[in-house]
Amino acid sequence: MNPSVDGAGMRVEAWPSASGTLHFPSFVGASTGQRVDAIMSGIAPGAAVVVDDAGLRDGLLSSGASQVRHLHAMRHSLRDIPTPRPVPGVTFRPWQSGDAEHLAAALMAAYGPEHPDPAGPDLSAAATSLRHTAEDPDNPMIGTATQVAVVDGAPVGAALVLRSDHVSGWHGPWLMNTFRAPDPALPGVGAAMLSRALEALRAGGETSLGLAVTVTNPARRVYERLGFDYHFEGWVLVLPE
Repeated sequence: MNPSVDGAGMRVEAWPSASGTLHFPSFVGASTGQRVDAIMSGIAPGAAVVVDDAGLRDGLLSSGASQVRHLHAMRHSLRDIPTPRPVPGVTFRPWQSGDAEHLAAALMAAYGPEHPDPAGPDLSAAATSLRHTAEDPDNPMIGTATQVAVVDGAPVGAALVLRSDHVSGWHGPWLMNTFRAPDPALPGVGAAMLSRALEALRAGGETSLGLAVTVTNPARRVYERLGFDYHFEGWVLVLPE
């Protein structure tokens, strides 16, 4: 059961580790201590929670939780979008069966061990992660918006856009992941994929695109340049087992 207290609103969201089911507990009109107690007693041990209040974050850390991500949620209004630019030598197409395996190496190269969000230990894990994202029944892929960058017939990057309600107050297109294989000879591929995704979403009647980016991820500068605005700051914590 999700804990609930009446009063003024607070964003707390949980991904229970056992089922993967999303919960949106409402913590309203309660002190920080009451919220910490409600989370610790009402959400499964080992679950990941995201909170947007620094005091609540500190209270959970003091209760044994561990912080795994500091993020900004951003969104782009589709009223004004950048014009997609061609990238010499690169074509763009929708996601296809088998792309998870074909793009695993690009994902690992883009999210290497020095990146704030490393991809995983090996190609198999990277491919599994991509496949789960692309085939998530709770957050279905928007095929017209998802973009795959291709060079000489081989995919080198992707922008995966899903329809999601995994953030409270949000239901719509969400950029779940975007990456490309590092290549100084191919500048602008990431921005090109995103601008094409934005164009496709607007053509499909959507009004905005959301995303979450780790605070230390340099991709924030690309999102800012393309017109994404900051929505809220949050911290992902894992509750003690």
